[in-house]
Amino acid sequence: MNGLPTLVTPRLLLRPFQRRDRYDVQRILSNPQVNATLLDIPVPFSLDHAELWIQAARDGMRQGIVFPFSLVLKKDGKLLGCADIELQADHNRGDIAYWLDPAYWGQGYTSEAASRIIDWGFEQLELHRVYAQCLHSNIASAKVMQNAGLSHEAFQRQSIIKDGQFMDIDIYGLTRDMWEARRRKNPPATAI
Repeated sequence: MNGLPTLVTPRLLLRPFQRRDRYDVQRILSNPQVNATLLDIPVPFSLDHAELWIQAARDGMRQGIVFPFSLVLKKDGKLLGCADIELQADHNRGDIAYWLDPAYWGQGYTSEAASRIIDWGFEQLELHRVYAQCLHSNIASAKVMQNAGLSHEAFQRQSIIKDGQFMDIDIYGLTRDMWEARRRKNPPATAI
């Protein structure tokens, strides 16, 4: 893939992370509400962590392994969070994940971003399958997955360890044929 992609939604610009984003990344990922939903973010999350995270995100994009997009409001340029797709090339699938500043929860930004990244994964990366997983207790994340067109596929009891506790997860997915059928039924709006 040539260059790092930038995607657009009605309200958001989804762009690669930049070094200047480190302050927002550090602030958001330090928030206990956000950290409670994530598996592998250190607590506390320092500015050094944020810089390393951004560098790893950019390196992953360049290598075509993972595509972490910053969610930036078009109207004022404010960074709200992240949505990404991590490729599993051996199986031609992508794993969607996201996090968002709690000040913007419940406003549809994550669903909007996830939907666009899913479309991009099928269109540009030519994936066969896209999936996501969330803690069973994270009802809001499950709603994002459903809003983005993923269907509930599995409940896995005590599947991961978070904060020293075994936790249940839900898995949501969408295959290319399901995505294509949905697109035929509801074609995307064309820009005028």
